[in-house]
Amino acid sequence: MRNPEFVVDIEPGGGSHLRLCVHAFHLAPIDDELERPFPSFPPAELDELRSGYGSEQMIESLAEQVTGWLLQSDLRGHLGTAVNAATQPFRIVFRPHPAVLPYLHDVPFELLKLDADRLALHPFVRGIVHSYKRHRGVAAPQALRWSWPFRVLLVRTNPKDLGGDVPPVLPIRDRIVAIARGCGLADVVEVTVLSSEAGAGGPVTYDAFRAELRKARYDLLVYLGHGDLQEVGFEGFPPIGVLLFELDGSDFANPIRADQLRSELLNRPVPVVVLAGCMTAAGEALRERLPQWMRGNQNVAHSLIHGESGVQCAIGMRHRLEVADAERFLQAFVLSLLKQSPGDVERAVRAGREEMFAQKPYPPSWSSPVLFRAANVEPLFDFLCTAPTAFDPLDEHDQALREKAWKARSELPATLSPEARHFSSFLLDTVESAFLDRRRQAGATLVWPARNEAKPGDTVKVSVQHMGSVSVSRLEGRLSFAEAITVRAARPASALKVAGLRAFFALDQPGEVRFVASSPSGEPVTLGAGPLFEVDLTLPGVFPAVYELRVDALAFEPRLFVCGWNNAIVVPLP
Repeated sequence: MRNPEFVVDIEPGGGSHLRLCVHAFHLAPIDDELERPFPSFPPAELDELRSGYGSEQMIESLAEQVTGWLLQSDLRGHLGTAVNAATQPFRIVFRPHPAVLPYLHDVPFELLKLDADRLALHPFVRGIVHSYKRHRGVAAPQALRWSWPFRVLLVRTNPKDLGGDVPPVLPIRDRIVAIARGCGLADVVEVTVLSSEAGAGGPVTYDAFRAELRKARYDLLVYLGHGDLQEVGFEGFPPIGVLLFELDGSDFANPIRADQLRSELLNRPVPVVVLAGCMTAAGEALRERLPQWMRGNQNVAHSLIHGESGVQCAIGMRHRLEVADAERFLQAFVLSLLKQSPGDVERAVRAGREEMFAQKPYPPSWSSPVLFRAANVEPLFDFLCTAPTAFDPLDEHDQALREKAWKARSELPATLSPEARHFSSFLLDTVESAFLDRRRQAGATLVWPARNEAKPGDTVKVSVQHMGSVSVSRLEGRLSFAEAITVRAARPASALKVAGLRAFFALDQPGEVRFVASSPSGEPVTLGAGPLFEVDLTLPGVFPAVYELRVDALAFEPRLFVCGWNNAIVVPLP
């Protein structure tokens, strides 16, 4: 279910001021508009922070300046109200308008304080998240893979002309493997390494990286290496972030722009990306370049989220991490993701912060991670909350076939006769039946929306189906789709009614229908196969060819392996 949020929209104001629109969702009734001047902080102090060598006195001075500029008495009061009203940790979300982004890139929001408490480590603050507002209707993000294994790709680039100061990645791989083994997940957590260090392979070129993305669908990408900012050569256009890959047979770096990476990851989605600014102690000449490298790292992380890509959550580093700090962060991050708070990326970042702060508060490595999140997407790996089952590579193959079939069907004219459309429907039905049979044989229970075909502006009835028979006292989750779709109504269907489960539907969030079904007595009852509930959705007049529907964030009580699957509303050509 969606977590409570304290949201600050930052938009252009009058003259040289910013307009802050403050809302508290599922917290206290806070709704206010505030005004702030454009931020201005000493460039030398910001560079010292990015270099990773800032003194305690300088860091505390910078934290007070940032806090004094943003919070003041009004926003500080709203935050205090939210903390007092909170019954569970909430996230603080900053959503800047594109026009003000250039003025906010350098603001270290992670250093903010609420009274004497560091906000990023406050017990009632789940995390500080950077997001953006969607100003147009777009299709829902691509669905996560629906089952195990959990795949991690570690990429270490270390071009010789940049000093060779990126630490080895194999020890990090070994720690992740050890964590998986300790969680009893050694067989279902796969770690792949791209690195030119001894024992890991050849040069980490961009072509090698792209080829690896084509071999498998990864859940987590961790990049260890340099970023940079590159001028685009047009007056009035800001520099663009790049990651510096290696070149085969050369000592020089190959800069790959953020828009190139975004395009690659749009076609080969990786839900979570960590760009770790991890470097050994650098000489004085290289130390002067660290602030620029870290700006590039952060810029790429932001670009992966701000534009359309297959990334739902990106973590960039605001300043350089010492090797030991980076290892502590990644170890705590993965342990939280696999065991302590399975699948919850924000809590994993929080765990990494806490581990780094426990070792040392200065330099403030704990404030380095900057968490960017796609709009209205919960950064969760739902399948990590379930018991692992045998992975069948045919599942991914069938999903790829389904997506191609959706696209092909959308290109058929709506005026085509039902007989002429029969073959494409037969192919889709065959693929889906094969998947359902494999899930049934594996003993899984599955929840998925039925496939629909509609025209622009139609209201379609989406039936969410259940396969299997299970004993359950509570079922909750959400149906996710494009925000451009309007929710008209939701109601329970036969499977819930026969089981005697009471259903509640929340329709207040754009792009989702949340649902909770529970036994009135609290005791488990038998939930059989059939439709669980129905939702009426109205399509807009301007449309993508395929609207994806996803059942995700599923949870059963008693806990058991449950699988959510996606389907689509196909809109043929007129």
